[in-house]
Formats: sequence, C-alpha cells, structure tokens
Amino acid sequence: MNETKFFLHQIKRTNGTWDKGIVVKDSYEAALQSYHAYLGAYAYGQSAGTDFVDCMITESASMTILTHEQWTAQTEAE
Repeated sequence: MNETKFFLHQIKRTNGTWDKGIVVKDSYEAALQSYHAYLGAYAYGQSAGTDFVDCMITESASMTILTHEQWTAQTEAE
C-alpha cells in the first residue's frame, strides 16, 4: 500500500536556540494549513526573539518541494 504522505519541514531560531521538526500529513491541504499556521505563529515578527523561520512541504512519492518559504528578521528590515 503506497499512500502519498506530505512532510511539513519546520525550522526556527528563537533567542539563539534552533528548533526543528518534520510533521507527517495525509493530504496536501492539511500540510498547507499547518504550513500557514507555523509561518503565522513564528515568522514576520510574530514571535518575540525569533529571527529565522524556514518552512516547506514535500511529498513522499518523489520528495518534490511543493511549497517553501524562508523568513529572517533581516529580510523584514530591508
């Protein structure tokens, strides 16, 4: 049984400490919802002390990157 799964890659740096993880979702829609929730919670200056966020979605069949965004506090200042 080869079900396609979607992997949400999450990385952030807050007060110099790195946090990362991969969340497995059953559908692209579920992964996309979590992707936007993660970016909304930590990127764009939403979380005090967070200066770097990287989030992307890949799928299990070909490991193609479907969606990717990287935010840094420096990007926002420019």
